[in-house]
Amino acid sequence: MPAPNNTEHTRRSPLHLLLAFIAGMAICGLIVGGIALLRPQSANSTAPVALGSGQPDSCDVTFNVVASVNQWGSLAQQLGGSCAAVTSLINSTSADPHDYEPTPADLAKLSRADIVVLNGAEYDGWAEKAQLNANRQHIVNVASLMGITADDHDHANDEEHAGHHHSGRNPHLWFSPTAVLKASEAMTGAYIDRAGDTSTTATTIRRHANAWNADYAEYAALVNKARANGVQRNYVATESIISHLLEYIGAVDKTPAAYTNAVNNEAEPSPADLKSALATVSGHDVDMLVINPQEMSGFAEKLNAAARDSHKTIVSVTEQLPENRATLLDWLTAITHQVLADDPANGWFLTQDVHDRSIDDYAGQWRSVYPLLTAGKLDKVMEAKAATGDKSADEYREYYETGYRSEVESIVIDGDSMTFMGNGGNVTAAYRYDGYRILDYSKGNRGVRYLFTAVGDVPDGAPKVVQFSDHGIAPGKAAHFHIFIGDSHDEVAKEMEHWPTYYPSSMSDDEIVREMLAH
Repeated sequence: MPAPNNTEHTRRSPLHLLLAFIAGMAICGLIVGGIALLRPQSANSTAPVALGSGQPDSCDVTFNVVASVNQWGSLAQQLGGSCAAVTSLINSTSADPHDYEPTPADLAKLSRADIVVLNGAEYDGWAEKAQLNANRQHIVNVASLMGITADDHDHANDEEHAGHHHSGRNPHLWFSPTAVLKASEAMTGAYIDRAGDTSTTATTIRRHANAWNADYAEYAALVNKARANGVQRNYVATESIISHLLEYIGAVDKTPAAYTNAVNNEAEPSPADLKSALATVSGHDVDMLVINPQEMSGFAEKLNAAARDSHKTIVSVTEQLPENRATLLDWLTAITHQVLADDPANGWFLTQDVHDRSIDDYAGQWRSVYPLLTAGKLDKVMEAKAATGDKSADEYREYYETGYRSEVESIVIDGDSMTFMGNGGNVTAAYRYDGYRILDYSKGNRGVRYLFTAVGDVPDGAPKVVQFSDHGIAPGKAAHFHIFIGDSHDEVAKEMEHWPTYYPSSMSDDEIVREMLAH
């Protein structure tokens, strides 16, 4: 069975996903954007490419790589592995790229780099102050890869409009999956060209590129599946930095054009434009509000408040790669999941789809799975997780040892009463429903806790508050649940590492194992 949404989840191997995706394209004819699959990414390379990961990097040539921003720097590092020492000059969400002034040391790093990675499209024009040498350096300019040149922009107002769209173009190209794919190919080609086609470094780079391509195929499959299922989201945005990604996903922009034009030109929306935007975000035709927490003006704050008051989903996206995101593609995948919001069981859902539930959803007799884990009866489950996850079976066992641990062996829920049974005896108390809380997790997904508070004379040993999580967001009988207990809901809601798990007492050990393996 899956852990709570804030914890581990498994995924299929890249090879399995890649083959499944290729088969899906053949059957369904569905594809979003281009895919580079299982091929050398240097034009002059003919060596075979091995798909796989976990092998040690072998580098007879190494690279000094400097990227203007960490979005592209993270991709350069992922593709280069141990063969690349990557420096991102803007590397924090606390930095404002629009007001960035490079230091002499920054410019020196750019001029000394073997490979330079720039966004272009005037976003990082400050990097052009460095003495770059295309004869000596490999320069990857993503805007150029996308066919965007300096002639496409109006330079007359560079100083005034340095942070937003120029001549109608959106310079935030790392939010374009197509641009990311082109950048990955260009970086891979630059690495191989510089290292030499027959070098051990080139072999390492190809391996990283193929692993990355498999992840990209998985991402494209995610979008294609949503489109095939007819998932389409309508949104309002405080600013349109991720419009490339939203367009790729198939989301529909409902932001009033007058408001968007004002924001993109760093002007204040008129009272009428703001009123129109507030009415739109609060209306039934909009699923979510997209915000940039780095650029929350008074107008953006008003839209944010309107979305909260109308119980709309709020998707918060910074310009720079967040510190808790390992790779650019991982970040884009999380944002895509947030926008599609079509997988509640794994924590991807719309706020407005969450509904109240009653204690009846948890009624019955329940048994802890912790004794099964300690007795070794869940070993098959741990082995299955290790086969597709990123831990060994022993590491998963240790992880679930912490998560499942509980002194309460069984729970009986009948009417408004809960009876907790363990070695210390039995204790029963009555509970009232106190609503729910939606928790935001670091991975970008969310969870819902349904809250119950003890009433009347609460006996010693009975928890004052109880919170249930069963991956559901609406009324329905729980098939299993995670339970969190304590003295206050505020404190209990902070618990993320310890999630005692219970299945119906009527299920045998083997039935529970089969159920877990099925999920």
